[in-house]
Amino acid sequence: VKYLAVYDAARHEVGLSLVSGERGAGKDFELWMIEGKNAPVSMGVIPVGQTARMAVAPAIQQKLAQGAVLAVSLEPTGGSPTGQPTGPVVAAGDLKGI
Repeated sequence: VKYLAVYDAARHEVGLSLVSGERGAGKDFELWMIEGKNAPVSMGVIPVGQTARMAVAPAIQQKLAQGAVLAVSLEPTGGSPTGQPTGPVVAAGDLKGI
């Protein structure tokens, strides 16, 4: 799975373009913010489609500005039931492309 991620600080959102990969039946991709060794913080389930825009909460905006990275996990439909990634991490990287 490969997404191109662009953070728009003025609009407080991350734009995502699906470059390759599929979620499969009964699965969703979930976007996470990871800061250092801290537990991942969910930014929500990525909407189905080639492109998506996801709002970024103020606390996460600050972390992204300080160099936090993004990751995408494969989760059951509706997202992680535990608040932490339960499926495999299928993509990770900085804001230039994950």
